[in-house]
Amino acid sequence: MVIYSNSRISTFEQCKYKYKLQYIEKIRVPQDTTVEQFLGIKVHEALEKLYAELHFKKLTKEEVVQYYEDIWDYQWKDNIVINNIAMKAVDYKKLGIQYIKNYYDQFDPFNQNDILGTETKDRLQLRDDNQYHVMIDRLDKDEDGIYYVCDYKTNKNLKTQSELDQDRQLAMYSLWVHEQFPDAKEVQLVWYFLAHNTKMTSKRTKQDLIQLKTEVEDSIDLIESTKEFPENVSGLCDWCQYKFMCPAWQN
Repeated sequence: MVIYSNSRISTFEQCKYKYKLQYIEKIRVPQDTTVEQFLGIKVHEALEKLYAELHFKKLTKEEVVQYYEDIWDYQWKDNIVINNIAMKAVDYKKLGIQYIKNYYDQFDPFNQNDILGTETKDRLQLRDDNQYHVMIDRLDKDEDGIYYVCDYKTNKNLKTQSELDQDRQLAMYSLWVHEQFPDAKEVQLVWYFLAHNTKMTSKRTKQDLIQLKTEVEDSIDLIESTKEFPENVSGLCDWCQYKFMCPAWQN
């Protein structure tokens, strides 16, 4: 039994050699955290705190921002990488504050739906006893029996509707929702692009999901039957932690 994820399958699709090193040989290479990654994690944690506290009380905008600032200050390390020489750590910290404030103002009082869970972790059963890792930022349900798989994005890239309609990760999560909650009349996929203060949605038909699951299982069959793992040189190589080990870059 192997637990697959969108990132694991995507790695195989992007570069089989990287897949071999990371998932078969399990070579661990120390990776520096970038400030963009750190920012994303802290904003996620602040919004998770906001929704977790709703069971007891609604935090004020100032309280959510203060929580974000506290965890940023406490967990910031000087070895976090800042590639943009025009910006400093405090500039990124301010970006996160603005994301949180904008989100708070847009969705206050946060009672639009029932919150079923935050940072939900589970597994979707696939054929051949394999599983798919499910990790949902937030799972909601409204009074009409519609479920919402919600995902926060802090990067600057605003995806097109066409890209979201082809998204594999959240669509696979919706399969898990249908299995766990048979009362779900519909499952909508929701992305909050915080850098753009924009909410976008997509949904899949039952036939779409059947086809998607089959495609993922077929991809896994291909992965597990693969014997050769050639390197694939692309624009992604500059961000690969294994570049220094790659035969394509030995010179």
